[in-house]
Amino acid sequence: MDLLDQFLAFPGAALALQALASLGAILALAWLARRLQLGGDPRIQGEEHAYALADEAICGFDAQAIAVDRAGIGAIARDTTGRVLLIRQHGSHFAARELVSLAGVRLDGRFLTLSTDDRRFGTITLDLGDQAQVWAASLRRLGAARP
Repeated sequence: MDLLDQFLAFPGAALALQALASLGAILALAWLARRLQLGGDPRIQGEEHAYALADEAICGFDAQAIAVDRAGIGAIARDTTGRVLLIRQHGSHFAARELVSLAGVRLDGRFLTLSTDDRRFGTITLDLGDQAQVWAASLRRLGAARP
């Protein structure tokens, strides 16, 4: 008898071998998912990352001011023409929409809650700290004639 036959002669050996093979398959799938960068919990890493996301969302969006949520789940950006862009997590990526009216803006202390005209985009609450009041005040110009 060879070694495998001796191992399989023990009660439960086949079950242990099956469990070991299953564990190996799970680890292989986890490695593959990690390698393909599937899933995860993406966060905006800082202002430079938010600037890149804004430019990626709207080609030529030259952000002049930006505020990133403390947890990195979203950001708000303004360009030289006064357009305001809201960036948020969408699955394992980011989505962005232009904010065109003040209707979906609400300030609550250091939290700024924003929603766009696109209902599918949803509403997001950003923890902007001291910048929340500054951004809320500056958003009063939304909908005004642009140069």
